[in-house]
Amino acid sequence: MENLSNGDFWRAIMGESDSDEGGFEGFSLDEINKKDESDIDLDVVVNDEQLLREFESSDSDRDSDNHGDSGDSDMILPVLAAPNPRRKKKRLSKQNRNELTTRWSDRTTPVQPKKFDVGVTPVGPQHDLPPDAAEYDYFSLLIPEPFWEDIATQTNLYAAQKQAQKGADKNWTPTTGSEMKLFIFIQYMFGIHRMPDTAMYWSSDPLLRVPAIADVMSRNRFQKLSQYFHLNDNSKAVPKGQPGHDALFKVRPLLDMVTNNSRAHYNPGRDISIDEAMIKFNGRLTFKQYIKGKPNPWGIKVWCAADPRNGYMLEFDIYQGRATVPIPNGLGHHVVMTLASRFLNAGHHIFFDNYFSSVRLGQDLEKAGTSMCSTIRLNRQGWPKELSSAVAKKMKPGDIHFRQDGNMVATLWKDKRPVAVLSTNAQSAMGKHERRAPGGRKEVSVPEPVLVYNGSMGGVDLADQYHSYYPVGRPSVRWWRYICWWLMQTAMVNAFVIWKETHRPAQSKKGLRHLDFRLQVLRALCKGNVSRKRAAAQAIAQAGVIDSSPLTHKIVRLPGRKKNCKMCEKKKVRTPRGHGVETVFGCVICDLHLCKGECFAEFHQHLAQSIH
Repeated sequence: MENLSNGDFWRAIMGESDSDEGGFEGFSLDEINKKDESDIDLDVVVNDEQLLREFESSDSDRDSDNHGDSGDSDMILPVLAAPNPRRKKKRLSKQNRNELTTRWSDRTTPVQPKKFDVGVTPVGPQHDLPPDAAEYDYFSLLIPEPFWEDIATQTNLYAAQKQAQKGADKNWTPTTGSEMKLFIFIQYMFGIHRMPDTAMYWSSDPLLRVPAIADVMSRNRFQKLSQYFHLNDNSKAVPKGQPGHDALFKVRPLLDMVTNNSRAHYNPGRDISIDEAMIKFNGRLTFKQYIKGKPNPWGIKVWCAADPRNGYMLEFDIYQGRATVPIPNGLGHHVVMTLASRFLNAGHHIFFDNYFSSVRLGQDLEKAGTSMCSTIRLNRQGWPKELSSAVAKKMKPGDIHFRQDGNMVATLWKDKRPVAVLSTNAQSAMGKHERRAPGGRKEVSVPEPVLVYNGSMGGVDLADQYHSYYPVGRPSVRWWRYICWWLMQTAMVNAFVIWKETHRPAQSKKGLRHLDFRLQVLRALCKGNVSRKRAAAQAIAQAGVIDSSPLTHKIVRLPGRKKNCKMCEKKKVRTPRGHGVETVFGCVICDLHLCKGECFAEFHQHLAQSIH
């Protein structure tokens, strides 16, 4: 009997003729052994068990055709009957993942996201304050009155614990909630009056001294309070490495309070943006992060969800390092689903960048009744192969490719560089956008998903912008202080947004600025709580006030590049070409760019009038 070779036998089983006509195309066993696992199409290699059953049913026919006996077949069958289920399962999950999860098509259909119903959940501020409530009442929604007594208790407790270890401190006297208000008031004032050194606020030099701070509390008392300032009882902290350890234990009371109050007093509109923020910190810390391109690249990372209309911080979660529990779909998927958990199944639209995005995340959000729009990296699993990075490199400016799977639209557009967007809330069509160009503004065609993304992605950036105007606190070696000041700043900004949204219909308060709101809150913090006896009445009158006397405010050439004059911006004064009026001069105390002469004088005149 003439034995068939492995390759001939395989071709005989698959029905392949020598002429390759009318047969089923397959691989020889030798070819399969030579091929890498990633190159084998297991959909072509038919099920081995089915093949064996067909072979056994026609065993006699094959024996007569090939002049062989059953013994020859038995010798070959074990070679063919050696399927590797684990190998086959791995290949199916790797090669056919796109086919199993998405069905991309170049045929576009109207996208129909779930409708956002404002009647189910009221949008905007949620409080019972009367219409004539003061600005401090809105601040108290985020930082209620019991907080001041709590931190006074914790500060006194920490001072007692330290003195029990190192001996009595003759310069320390227990503090009160009213005095802690003044302490926090000064921390806020540091952001309005910026000085190179903390001691300058109490300087005897009239050019440096800030009466609104120096006349409220003595320098020695402020330093002593700063030494013992605390938010939680250290004796209750669980040591690192033990069950129940909390890396944020030192700020946990304030963190939970601001988080819960921010949730309770504001409901966002349809759009929500998710991004990462950075708390600047350059010291040693196990969960300190570096993010290239950020204004503060080194620091403590915070995952944030914000309302893009006004920068209200809806949710925030401080990153504490590598997760100790499995995250099956990746960190980005986990962060977005966690921050958006209380907004699901309500028709919200979630926006985030390519750090978080994936096709799986878009599908999971859509299953939860939530639309999304995000930039995406071209190597993400499930992304259309027709929109790969190789295709992007060959595109010319203006080229556009759409692929769609149900409501999910994949967009690849070449502007100055390739832009990839994954969305379930935007149509696969082109829109119009005005762009600055030499000689004026011109209208350009931009994909709808890109326009939608740019219109609602900036919520966290807007919140960061508010945070940067008047930073709270001074540099410290204690990492938790930076988180504390960030939370106090978040409370102030969120209170301002609640106040602004509450009074938006009222024309009388339409023009109140963030700084004006902040000053009103600081006046209330200081009023009646002055701990320094000397010039107490004057301090109450001047608390939070930028003195307009020429001894403290002086027009100088400010360092750095020239910027737009603030008064010209307010009066909407433009150059003949339609640009803002830029100047290198400004006020050394206000740290604002102002034109020499009229703008400088008018700015401080208006400021003095608004104060009195």
